[in-house]
Amino acid sequence: GDTYLDNNMVERMNRYISLSRKNSLFFGSHKGAERGAILYTIALTCRMHKVNLFEYLTDVINRTAEWQPNTPIEKYRELLPDRWEKAND
Repeated sequence: GDTYLDNNMVERMNRYISLSRKNSLFFGSHKGAERGAILYTIALTCRMHKVNLFEYLTDVINRTAEWQPNTPIEKYRELLPDRWEKAND
């Protein structure tokens, strides 16, 4: 993207990943590591937007549990942390 790796925001976010690196050895597989990376991304994006992670995940899981497989991608995009925050203010 357009973000330099040496800016303060990125360095602070990477700190959380570095602190958990020891636990990351136990993802078990490449697929598990990919899923872990997705969860880290969601958690850090929530943190960046000052969204409560527990409330966010609870709401998103409850909403998507009822969706059909052919749900339009735009409905998923509405659940991104920055958009979710604006809709739930």
